[in-house]
Amino acid sequence: MKLFAESAKGICLTTTLVVAASGVLAQQRTFTRHFVASTEERYEVTLNVKVESHSVTTETVAAQTYVTPVLHTAELNLRWRSVRSILAVNGDGSAAIQETLTPAGPQCEEVPQPRDQTDPALQLSLKKFCTLWLKMETIGYTESDRGVLRTATSSASEDALPPLAETAPQLLSLWLKRAVRPSVILPQLQFEIGATSRQSFHPAANILKNARGSETAEWIDAQGETPAVTLHVVQQLLWNAPTASETANSEAMQLHTQRDESFFTDSLSTLSVLDGSLLRANRSASRTSTRHVDPVAGLSQPPDFSSKLTLALTIERLP
Repeated sequence: MKLFAESAKGICLTTTLVVAASGVLAQQRTFTRHFVASTEERYEVTLNVKVESHSVTTETVAAQTYVTPVLHTAELNLRWRSVRSILAVNGDGSAAIQETLTPAGPQCEEVPQPRDQTDPALQLSLKKFCTLWLKMETIGYTESDRGVLRTATSSASEDALPPLAETAPQLLSLWLKRAVRPSVILPQLQFEIGATSRQSFHPAANILKNARGSETAEWIDAQGETPAVTLHVVQQLLWNAPTASETANSEAMQLHTQRDESFFTDSLSTLSVLDGSLLRANRSASRTSTRHVDPVAGLSQPPDFSSKLTLALTIERLP
């Protein structure tokens, strides 16, 4: 799996780091995580991976050609347990953490699809990802009181991104690498129920063509036995991808096809107001690639050639 290019990393700092926010001291109007040494946090994590592909088939009868839309899908679930051990708390409020991941329940569980949409090749690619990625392991890192993670050591396995076979920039892979951690990052948003922030950004044109993005964050009241608050963060990035015609410098072909890309995330993270730890989270991200082609005679709309990969995470705190 190729490591994420440095230029793409710069984009992802904006689009993927903020998965949610961290802990609280409501009376001070600031959020910070309060760690306690020699304690554990246990979580159950479920990851749903779904891929869909839109295309067409053609059939010629006599002098008439018929175009039929085709949808292929594949989907599976992965489950594991996460145990975070707080080994030590530093003077700056950060903590040394050891996280142990253990696969749980049925492994690489396929989700049945309608028969006419089933694609064995797509399903096989998802199983390959699951087999390579889901494994028992223990990782160590330091987490600041603002939720920023830093690995204690750097190795090829720790630096590698999830094997999603994603074209650059690997936004989904980088998002997933951070989103599976049962912790949150504090945005620049004052703690107050109903407080909202909105911002737009435009990555450099030499990195992504015609790129434009936005992010919104909002504090929401949360119900439950434990005093809690929910942070809702939505991010979106759109850009025009280089086409094969551009790579080959073929102006004639460029007139017939254009590929647009979009990256979208939606995160709801519920945090304890007692210590700022994560109680539960629902996080999703998707990447859609759409290839535009010229209209076809006899069709009201141009054929749909697109693909979409969606990741949906559920993280639940265990007693």
